[in-house]
Amino acid sequence: MKMKKKLASVLTVIMLACSLPWQAQAAAPIVSNKPHKAPVATPPAISEAQPVRAVPEPAAVKADTAVKPAAEVKAPKQAKPEKKAKKTAKKKSKKTKEKQSKVQVQQSNWRLKVAQQKLQVLGFSDERPSGRMTEATSTALKSFQKQHKLKADGELNDATYQKLTWEAFAKEGIPKVKGKEIVSRAAKYKGVPYVFGGTTTKGFDCSGYVQYVFKDCKAKLPRLADEQALQGIFVTQKQLRPGDLVFFTTYAAGASHVGIYAGDGQFWSASSSKGVILSSLKDDYWKQRYYGARRVLITNGEVNK
Repeated sequence: MKMKKKLASVLTVIMLACSLPWQAQAAAPIVSNKPHKAPVATPPAISEAQPVRAVPEPAAVKADTAVKPAAEVKAPKQAKPEKKAKKTAKKKSKKTKEKQSKVQVQQSNWRLKVAQQKLQVLGFSDERPSGRMTEATSTALKSFQKQHKLKADGELNDATYQKLTWEAFAKEGIPKVKGKEIVSRAAKYKGVPYVFGGTTTKGFDCSGYVQYVFKDCKAKLPRLADEQALQGIFVTQKQLRPGDLVFFTTYAAGASHVGIYAGDGQFWSASSSKGVILSSLKDDYWKQRYYGARRVLITNGEVNK
């Protein structure tokens, strides 16, 4: 009996010992030497009550904005510089027009002042030259225009100004003396040396020489070149005739050298390097320094455009 009890207890212990590892294995996670793979998530079941919503493709997202033509797409950032550029251009053009109008007014005032002086010379007005159009000036212009068969509107147009300056010059200019006579006397002093301030045959400067030649022909001219440039009426190179005065800018600004036009593009003058000499207007030196020309002899005729 005792032996049976002992065997039964031994078997019980053995069975308990065998059952413990299986329980431990069931409770503990399985550990493997192989790399662990993440468990794959099983997607939830899709319900028929909630149908699947199709995910739009990227190109189809907001098709109304993507399909709009380029003309309809607003680009405010690019438009601003264009507006600024237009505004700047308008301001510049406005300033340019204002400057041009000011210059035109200044020229008009100077021209009107000259016209008022000529009207005095011709006896059409006793008004003091001011460069401003007045009723007295307009009335005087109408009278002058009627006398010379011009449009009598009292305005200072080109035709009126040209005729007015010529008629005044015809009254104040050098009469009777002919251009050929002036040129002949000018050639007589060829080779006379240059002397600054010289006014005699011992030595001439440019304006002293011109004054001396005209004096020889009983014609009066001022002493200095810039004063001589204010005499008579303006002529272009194409309108030049023998006896007209030609001016150049040399050692000083403005009319600082003067000569007597001889014809065929040539002129007599007292040059600082060679004295009295015949030169050409086409020479590079004189061509670059040409300033303008004046007609002081009435016999050389009226200037027409």
